[in-house]
Amino acid sequence: MWHFMENKFPGLRNSFHHNRQGKALRRSRAADILSTVESVVNGTDSKIRLVTGYKKKLQGTIQDSLEFADDLVNQIPQAIEVSSSTFTSDPYVNAFFTNVTDLQSVFSHSSEVQDYMADCHDKNARCCALLCMHREEKTVMGMELSGNVLKKDIMQTAVSFSDHRVYSPAANETETREGLKNCLFHGLVTNALERIVQLRLASHQLQNRHQMLHARLRRHKQQTGKVSQGTRTNEETSLELKKIEEEMLHAPLLTPQILLQQVLEVFSKPDDFVQVRKLQLRLNKMGIKISGESNQADNKLNLTEVIMGNNPPRVVTLAMFPRKELLAKTVFSGF
Repeated sequence: MWHFMENKFPGLRNSFHHNRQGKALRRSRAADILSTVESVVNGTDSKIRLVTGYKKKLQGTIQDSLEFADDLVNQIPQAIEVSSSTFTSDPYVNAFFTNVTDLQSVFSHSSEVQDYMADCHDKNARCCALLCMHREEKTVMGMELSGNVLKKDIMQTAVSFSDHRVYSPAANETETREGLKNCLFHGLVTNALERIVQLRLASHQLQNRHQMLHARLRRHKQQTGKVSQGTRTNEETSLELKKIEEEMLHAPLLTPQILLQQVLEVFSKPDDFVQVRKLQLRLNKMGIKISGESNQADNKLNLTEVIMGNNPPRVVTLAMFPRKELLAKTVFSGF
C-alpha cells in the first residue's frame, strides 16, 4: 500500500521524510535545552533540583536567553584583518592602534592566542578573535584648516582606544561567534551565582551578628559593680538585637524555590546584564573627532559598544590576526 502511494504521489514521500527530519531536529533541540538547564543548575546551586518541575520552569527562560545571546553576537560586524599591512589602509585598525608594534604586541601578549597558534602547524594560519577596547575622549588644543586659513589653539576632541583584550580565538569567524555566545551565557550563570552568594553572605552576617549580640547580653548580665553603665549598654544591645531579629524575620530563607527564583530573574532579563549600543564617529588620521559640518577628510567608524553589568562600556570587534605577525616571546616579554 505504501509502495503504491509512493509511486502515485512521490511528493508524499518527500513530505514524510522532511516531517520526520523536522521532528528529529526538534527533539535534538529540546535535548540541548534540557542539557543547558542542567549546566545552569550545576553552575548555580544543585538544590534547585529539589523544586518540582524545575526543568519546565527554567526551559523556556533559558531558551529565550540563548536566543538573546545569538541576537547580540550577530550584531557584532564582520571581522576586520588586523595586521601590519592593514594598519594604514583600514580606518578601524588605524584608529584602534597607535602603531604596528602596538597591534602586534596586543595579540602577542594574549595567552589564548599564543596557545591557539601553538597548535597550528601552518605558518600562514590566522585566527579570528574578539577584540575589546576602552574608548576614551578628551579635549586637546590643536590646529584646524578652515579653507586656506590654518587656525591655531582650537579646542578639539581626541579619541583613543586602550586596554585592548583578546578573547575566544578560533579558526574562523563562525567558531569565534559561537565561543562568544558561550562566554555571554556563562556570564549570565555567573551573575545568577553571585546573587545567590550575596544572599548567603547577608544571611550569614545577620546570624553572626545575632549570636554576637546574644553573647554580649549574657556577659553584661554576669558583670557586677558597673550597674548604671551595664544597664545602659544592655538597653542599647537589646535594641540592636531586636532590630537584627526583625531583619532576620523579613530576610528570605534560602529555600530551593528562592534559589530558583534568583536564576529565573537573571535569565528572564539578560538585557539587564549586557547591553549593546551603536556609535558612529568621524575621525581624522590623528584620531581627532571631526564635526558634522566640516569638509575635512575623515574616517567614518561604525562602532559597537558592549556594556556588561556595572563595568564601563567597551568597543568590540572581530579581528583576523595572521600567525606571521606574532612577536617572538623574547621581544614582547620586555614590554
